Amino acid sequence: MTKSIVCAFFIIFILGMMVNEIEGQKQGCNEVLKEVDCGAGSCSALCLQKRKGLGRCVTPKGNDTLKCYCYYPCV
Repeated sequence: MTKSIVCAFFIIFILGMMVNEIEGQKQGCNEVLKEVDCGAGSCSALCLQKRKGLGRCVTPKGNDTLKCYCYYPCV
């Protein structure tokens, strides 16, 4: 009986931690880094340095030029 209670508590605890992790992933921020062009990894390097995030070069709809978007966790 005690083993099953401890096991159930442990499972509920682990599931609660997983839900918190998933909820944290939903809240992400982004910004366009205008001070860099998209070439030779400069977008991802600046994003990592500036926001500790992930930089990606993206072509926005209706625009032919690449823009550097920095995706980072909101604090």
